[in-house]
Amino acid sequence: MSSPRGNGMQPEDGGDEPPRQYGGPAEEDPLSEGGEDNEEDEGEGEDLFGANMAEDYQEDPALDQYDPEMLDDSTHAALTIEQRRAAEQEMEARDQGGRWRPDPSSPGLLRLTSDSEIGSPHPGAPRAKRLRTGLEQESEHMDFPDDLNDEDVPPSAYDLNNEKLGDDMRLEKRLEQKIKKCFQQFLYKFVPEGQSYPKYPEELRKMAEDHNMHLDVHFSHLQQWSAQLSLWISEHPLRMLPILNETLMTEAARKFETYRHPVLPRDENELRVAVHSFPIVEPIRELCTKHLNKLVMVHGVVTKRSGVFNEVKRLYLRCAKCGFPSGPFDVAQEKDLKPGSCVECQSKGPWRVDRQETLYRNHQKITLQESPSSVEPGKMPRSKQVILTGDQVDKVRPGDELQLTGIYRCLYDAATNARTCFPVYRTEIESVHAKRKGDVKSAEITDDQHQQILELAKCPNIRERFIASIAPSIYGMWHVKTAIALSILGGERKIAAGKHRIRGDINTLIVGDPGLAKSQFLKYIEQTAPRAVYTTGKGASAVGLTAAVTRDEHGQWCLEGGAMVLADDGICLIDEFDKMNDQDRTSLHEAMEQQTISISKAGIVASLQARCAVVAVANPTEGRYDPQRTFAQNVNLSDPILSRFDMLCVLRDESDAVQDERLADHVVCSHIRSHPEATGEARNIRPKLEQKASHVQPIDQDLLRSYIVYARQKVHPKIQDIDKEKLANFYKDIRAEAFSSGGAPMTARHIESIIRLAEAHAKIELRQHVTSRDLDNAIGVMLESFIQSQKHQVSEELRKKFRRYIAQATPLADQFALLLERLFKEKTERVRFSRQGGYEGDLSQVAVKMSDVVQQIEQNDIDLEEAHSFMRTSRFSNNYRLEGETIYRIS
Repeated sequence: MSSPRGNGMQPEDGGDEPPRQYGGPAEEDPLSEGGEDNEEDEGEGEDLFGANMAEDYQEDPALDQYDPEMLDDSTHAALTIEQRRAAEQEMEARDQGGRWRPDPSSPGLLRLTSDSEIGSPHPGAPRAKRLRTGLEQESEHMDFPDDLNDEDVPPSAYDLNNEKLGDDMRLEKRLEQKIKKCFQQFLYKFVPEGQSYPKYPEELRKMAEDHNMHLDVHFSHLQQWSAQLSLWISEHPLRMLPILNETLMTEAARKFETYRHPVLPRDENELRVAVHSFPIVEPIRELCTKHLNKLVMVHGVVTKRSGVFNEVKRLYLRCAKCGFPSGPFDVAQEKDLKPGSCVECQSKGPWRVDRQETLYRNHQKITLQESPSSVEPGKMPRSKQVILTGDQVDKVRPGDELQLTGIYRCLYDAATNARTCFPVYRTEIESVHAKRKGDVKSAEITDDQHQQILELAKCPNIRERFIASIAPSIYGMWHVKTAIALSILGGERKIAAGKHRIRGDINTLIVGDPGLAKSQFLKYIEQTAPRAVYTTGKGASAVGLTAAVTRDEHGQWCLEGGAMVLADDGICLIDEFDKMNDQDRTSLHEAMEQQTISISKAGIVASLQARCAVVAVANPTEGRYDPQRTFAQNVNLSDPILSRFDMLCVLRDESDAVQDERLADHVVCSHIRSHPEATGEARNIRPKLEQKASHVQPIDQDLLRSYIVYARQKVHPKIQDIDKEKLANFYKDIRAEAFSSGGAPMTARHIESIIRLAEAHAKIELRQHVTSRDLDNAIGVMLESFIQSQKHQVSEELRKKFRRYIAQATPLADQFALLLERLFKEKTERVRFSRQGGYEGDLSQVAVKMSDVVQQIEQNDIDLEEAHSFMRTSRFSNNYRLEGETIYRIS
């Protein structure tokens, strides 16, 4: 009878393989400082040959009996690999609650777990340490047979609800495999709410097509799939995220040849799971010790960015004496690097870095500061250092607003400890996912939104609906809303044969009387446009708008971009444009036309990109706009600046009883709807005019933002078959009027402006080509912009002279509606002046005769049959009523 503590174990298949000696001398650890010294530190251990050794072999008749029926002496066929694996899985499932567990070093063997190894293993146990030295180090380099290749497994195989995560940094192999299986099944099977198919197989395919090195995973999706897994990720991201990254790399390499190791470069052998949208947002100033080593989400503005450095990721060494390689060693800040002794010559140093084999990764530091709007009154904004690695570097710039998900970590700071003579740790955030506000390229449009956008583009009146959806809380001002809508979408950039670049962004200048919501338009654009930077002319200098050369914390000269550089590929909003100094305004000449900013200061010669549209707002010089003066006399702006604006919008605060009543109704209803404690009925209240105007339904604001992003990303209209003669004749006629009447200057730039406006009109309808209708609309917008900049008498003459262009750009229904509005306005004014003390009666009693309407239709060359058709529509019946030969307005 053999001893239960035997030193050898024969192979299960009974072959000639020699027994593995567990009690023999362990192979020397190349990472240890010395083999013999470590053996002395282990202590005496358990004496297997003590005085009581013979008691193990004493005869005991009560126990030395065996039941013959329990002995199986028959011969069995050899097990296949599949049968053996199934038997091992069955035994593992049976023995999960007991003291038996599979030995990872031998897939077919079981060993007894001692009491000290149940639960959290004691690292100081001598026998356990010997076993790890002899077996587990060897098993770390073995390929374990796993079943991660099976995509369809029962839920019980990856259910983590009954599992517990120990305090030890190293996970149990069984639990690690279960976590991998759970995340693998999440990638293949998770179906978000509102969808009928799994989400992440398609995301994996897109990742492979774009050759990205990360996969964005929504945290709420992980919560819905496995609450325990999401909890572990939030509480122990340093332990969980590497497991998820390894699983993602395994699955991507299985399905896509792109991620196979021989194909990947040496510095890109790892994929990253970018968990985002963590539900708890922490202010930067409230990060403290309870957040250490946990997943956090913060909002802030990037104020500083370092260069990109190479950080050692996996180190390979060579002995300086014999040149024998050693490694690899995974480099981490939280653990020391101990190469040990050379395997070849037993030398403990010195070592030489093998730079050819060593793996590096990109490393960059940014400073994230609290958003100024989120800082409490009287307090200074605080900042925190953020570490970007891998493919995250150079994706953000100073001035970008970030939604950052990362790991809050503490690091030993030698400089701070030297100053304070006290052990102090500095903190930083290791970025997991960074979402930049206003990034059109990274904006995601779901399939449902894509379907809604395409259905919306098929509406026959999509142009009117799109313009009506711009700043819906502001009443009227159709021309301003049209200009803003076209500026947000923009035209197409072009490069001429001589490498001359033609801008595609549309610049707009809005001038008007006080109290007409000019600044509110800018704030709306800032919230709606994918990327926008807001500044004021009084608080911005030339370098604040363009670029500045300053000294950094090390005393070196560095280049900092201004508002127009930060608004690259977006819109720059400038309020109080007339309050800027002439010298500061002159610096915008290059940025508005060539869309570059040239710097030659302090030995730095550079050219920065400023590919942005400019929407500026200015007040008249005398406070109110005088229609008896020219535009240049009302606005203190030079002709070079005015010629760089594609559109000019003039807002006049005129008295109109009907419009004033509607405006008051609109403002009151807006206040009722916007109250924080408004009920459901109050939130649905609408102005009377909006209830009647059912022909134009505004677009939901969330859908409108997605529509804008889609149009800027996917739609690039081309100009092929347009009426070049019409454009040439229009430019010839309007340029002659500009020189004779003294209005806004018309230059060759405005030909390009008309083309850009036509492309923007095509983008509204999501068309890839420009039609003659787009050209007519562009000419109509340009003509309206030019007419508004003229004196009152001249503008009326120009409307008559260019009536054919206006008629082509305006639908007949809108022309007839404007004609009726003008007739009722003139009649109301005549009635008011004819009665002493003004007219205080009901506006619905003011009537217009049909003979006057027919006369105006003939003067404006409007088709009489089209006018009769309009009078039979609901748009006419909701606003007017016809009694015999007289038309009354419905109030």
